[in-house]
Amino acid sequence: MAPAATLGRVPPAALTRRRALAISAAAGTGLLLRPRLPSAQARAPRGFSLDVRPGDFGRVLQAPRRFQLIGAHAHGVEVRTRRRGAGWGAWAPLRAAGAHGPDHPKHDNASDPVWVVDADELQLRGRRTALKLQFVSVPAAARRRHVGARSAQVAGAPAMITRDQWGPGFTARVAPSYGEVQMAFVHHTVNANEYTAADSAGIVLGIAKYHRDHNGWNDIGYNFLVDKYGQIFEGRGGGIDQPVIGAQAEGWNRLSTGVANIGTFSAVAQTPEAIDAIARLLGWKMTLHGIPCEGTVVLTSGGGSTNRYAYGTQVPMQRISGHRDGCKTDCPGNVLYAQLPDIRTKSTAHAGVAPAPVPRVTCVPAATDVGYGQDAVFSGMASNADGSPGAGLKVSLQKIGTKGTWVTIEHATTAKDGSWSARHRWVRSGRIRASIAGAVSRSTVVGVVPLLQARSQTKRVKAGGLAAVSGSVQPSAAVHVLVERKDSRGRWRRVSDVRVKVRRGRFSTNLRLKSAGLYRLTTRTGPVAAPALYVRAVRSAKDVPAPTGGTPA
Repeated sequence: MAPAATLGRVPPAALTRRRALAISAAAGTGLLLRPRLPSAQARAPRGFSLDVRPGDFGRVLQAPRRFQLIGAHAHGVEVRTRRRGAGWGAWAPLRAAGAHGPDHPKHDNASDPVWVVDADELQLRGRRTALKLQFVSVPAAARRRHVGARSAQVAGAPAMITRDQWGPGFTARVAPSYGEVQMAFVHHTVNANEYTAADSAGIVLGIAKYHRDHNGWNDIGYNFLVDKYGQIFEGRGGGIDQPVIGAQAEGWNRLSTGVANIGTFSAVAQTPEAIDAIARLLGWKMTLHGIPCEGTVVLTSGGGSTNRYAYGTQVPMQRISGHRDGCKTDCPGNVLYAQLPDIRTKSTAHAGVAPAPVPRVTCVPAATDVGYGQDAVFSGMASNADGSPGAGLKVSLQKIGTKGTWVTIEHATTAKDGSWSARHRWVRSGRIRASIAGAVSRSTVVGVVPLLQARSQTKRVKAGGLAAVSGSVQPSAAVHVLVERKDSRGRWRRVSDVRVKVRRGRFSTNLRLKSAGLYRLTTRTGPVAAPALYVRAVRSAKDVPAPTGGTPA
C-alpha cells in the first residue's frame, strides 16, 4: 500500500506564528490527519484488447492506452514495446499458455502474459497472422505500492505478501478446489528481469488479472510467486496451508503446488535472495503436507495436450521438479532448472518436523448459489488420522449464525468409503463447514438467489395516470422497477429506474406513465428479475386492446 502522505513538516526557520496557527487549525479540523489515498477504483487494473492484421507486422502500432502487460495466443511471434518517444525494449515471445493452465481447460486460446513496465507503442515480428493482443493496465497506485511481507498468518510459514496486500478487492471467479500436495513445480513467468522491489506487487496483480479475465481461469494460476529480491507472494486463494489446486501444470495440478519466479531465467541465474526464499517457502510447505523436499515419488499423470505423459501413466518425479519435467515446455528456463538441486538441498535444511497426523474432513457445496427455499446440497469425504477412510463417523454441518458463532444445522454419518452428504433448506446466504471429532473442514460461502414476484393491478391506464405494481421478495432485499416505453421503431427506451421500499419482504409502488404508449415494467433485486409486466397508457378511455400475455408486438 502506498505510504501515507507526510504531514506538512515545516523547517523551524519558517514556522511563524501565523503558520503555526494555520497548522493548528488544520489539525483541529482533521485535514492533516486524513491524507487523500488512492481509491480502490484507481488501484484496479484494466484489461483491453487490440485486433492485429498480418499487414500490421513490422509497423509501429499504437495501443489504445498505456499498458504494462501484453499477451496473445500466438506461435512464432515476438513483440517489443516502448513509451512514445523512448527507445525500444528487447524482443520477447508472445505465446500460448501451453502447459500453464488448469487440468481440464475449457478452451485452448489461453496465453502467457509479458510484463513490459510502461508502454504506449509496440512492434511485432515473426509469423504473420491475425492476432488479438490482450493488454492489462496496472495503475501506478497499484504498481508501486510499498507493501511489506506480513509475519506468518499460519504457524511456521515464512513472511509473505498476501492477496489483500498485492490486490485489494481482487477475487476469484468461484470458490477454490482442493487436492493434495505430493510435490512442487518451479516456474518462471517469462517477463523482463528489469523491475524494482516496489514493482513486484503490481506485476503479480497484472498476472492475476490476465489469468482470470483474459485466460478465463478461476484465479491466478500459481500457488506462490517469488521475485528476485526474495519477496514471497501468496498466489491462488484458498489458504496458504491448504492443498489448493492451481492452474500451473496441466495434468499435475491436483497433486502439486507451484512456485513461479518473476522474470526469465533461460540465460541468467536466479538471485541468491530468491533461491533462499523458495527454499524457506518449500521447506515449510512440504513439511506441512508431510512430504520430504528431496527424493522421488511416483505419480499418476492426469494427461492433457501439454502433458509429457498420457493419462494414467505412472511417472517417477522429483519432489521438487521443474515445470518441464511434467509438461512440454522449457519452463523454468535452463539456468534456473540447473539451480534446482541447490533448491532441494536448501529446502531440506529449512524443513521442520512434520505435524502429527490428524483426521480430515472436506465439505463441498453442489452449488455456490441456491434458490430461496430450495435445498442446498453438501457432500465430502472424511478420513482417520492414519489416512484410512473414516467409516461411520458423525458429521455436523455447521453454519455461521446471526451471533457470529458456528451453529449445527444438519447431521450425517459417513459411509464405508468415508463419504457423506447432507441437504438443508436454504433461506439465507452464509458460510458453511463440516465438523467431525478432531477436525473441521475449510469453510465456504453459499449464497441465496432471491425469490421475487411482481404483479400489476391493471394492464391499461390513462396517459399521465398511475400504474400500481406490488409484490414480494424473499429474503427481503432492495427492489428496483425499470420503466421502459416502446418507441415507433419497436425498441424499448428507458424512462426511469425507481427504487421501491420493501417492508417485511413486501413492496408496492405507483408509477406515473406520462405519455401514451406501451410500457414494460421490470422488477429487479440484484441480478434477479421477475417476469416483465406490460401496461398500456392511452389518451382516452376508449377501449384499446391490452396484451393478454407473452411479449406484445
